[in-house]
Amino acid sequence: MAKLAPVYPGLRGDDVGLLERTFGHSRFVFLRRDDVLAQAVSWLRAEQTGRWFVGGNGEISGDARWWERAPLRPRRHPGFVATIREHNAAWEAWFAACGIRPHRVRYEDLDRDMTQTVRDILGHLGLDVPAGGVPVVARHRRQADDLNARWIARYRAGCDT
Repeated sequence: MAKLAPVYPGLRGDDVGLLERTFGHSRFVFLRRDDVLAQAVSWLRAEQTGRWFVGGNGEISGDARWWERAPLRPRRHPGFVATIREHNAAWEAWFAACGIRPHRVRYEDLDRDMTQTVRDILGHLGLDVPAGGVPVVARHRRQADDLNARWIARYRAGCDT
């Protein structure tokens, strides 16, 4: 907003008006994860390793070699949990202040049934849903693995390492 406001000074303080002036009629989708700890562990690993995604064709973001030698520091995830909670609360406050009723998407629903979740989002956005029930296929592979599960289990057990 701070970068757009100087472009349209007459809309300063009107976030929705500013967004709509810039991008046209806007609708909002709020994706959040119920399991904030799992989100924090994924975020922490991506930050520490530089590996943000692994594509379906084997492409890897960041330096793949660095991933192999990355010093993993699971004790940092409590800070990530707090930050995620703060971000979620800030989004909720912004939506409320702007009178926005976003389409809410739970990451867990997206993970469980990507096709239906995407169809629901398209419907919310007023876009035509392709006929024939074309399945949605993720272009990236899941990065969470046994290490994520171990960090989560240890944290929940009070061990945090």
